[in-house]
Amino acid sequence: MAINYGGRGQELEEEIELTNKEYLRRGLALVQKIATPVKVLNINDRTGRITNGFYEKKSTVDYIGVYDCIPIAFDAKETKVSTRFDLSNVKEHQYLYLTSWVSNGGIGFLIVQFVTRDETYYLPYEVLDRYWQGMLSGGRKSIPYDVVAKDKYRIEQGKGMILLDYLGTLKRNLVSTNEIKG
Repeated sequence: MAINYGGRGQELEEEIELTNKEYLRRGLALVQKIATPVKVLNINDRTGRITNGFYEKKSTVDYIGVYDCIPIAFDAKETKVSTRFDLSNVKEHQYLYLTSWVSNGGIGFLIVQFVTRDETYYLPYEVLDRYWQGMLSGGRKSIPYDVVAKDKYRIEQGKGMILLDYLGTLKRNLVSTNEIKG
């Protein structure tokens, strides 16, 4: 019997972290969370906690790794808006990083979770780019839910500790893209 993890209050990034550990354990992929560089100014001597600091520079994206000899980079985004994914959720430096990543042969994408719908999707860079360029040309500032919520982009729960099987969704989309190109 499968356990339903939906609605248990665990954050998207925690689910991805557990999934990534399981992918590594099974030898499927190596994907790591990229920390934002922080300059520490003060540490509480008693507790060892940082009491003052700032971000040194803008980070890249949340995750970078390798799957089946393919470099992947992605960011995890949650939205409580059920009808669209607002492009304001993506910072310009993240978009530019994914653009550079893809132009250098990697696969870039977002994992988008519609919180109120309890649905999670793989959003390929190409879709993000199309709407981003449209926004820059005065078009809409969001991606409609029905563009993101395609069956082929849906991320389902995997087996065991693979809470969000985004690699399964990525693999399906790579196969379909290769069939189109081939």
